[in-house]
Amino acid sequence: MAPNLFAVLGAHEFGILACALALVFVFFLVIRQNRKDFEEIEAWLAEERLNS
Repeated sequence: MAPNLFAVLGAHEFGILACALALVFVFFLVIRQNRKDFEEIEAWLAEERLNS
């Protein structure tokens, strides 16, 4: 039964799959931007410590 599940994907299932993939992609972009922001804040704090 399980192998036949993926063989009969209709338009509704394809739309759900596309939305899920889009959400994963957006999640990846958010995590990546947060990492960049965190590194920028760390660099700014290190610079502030040197100037103090």
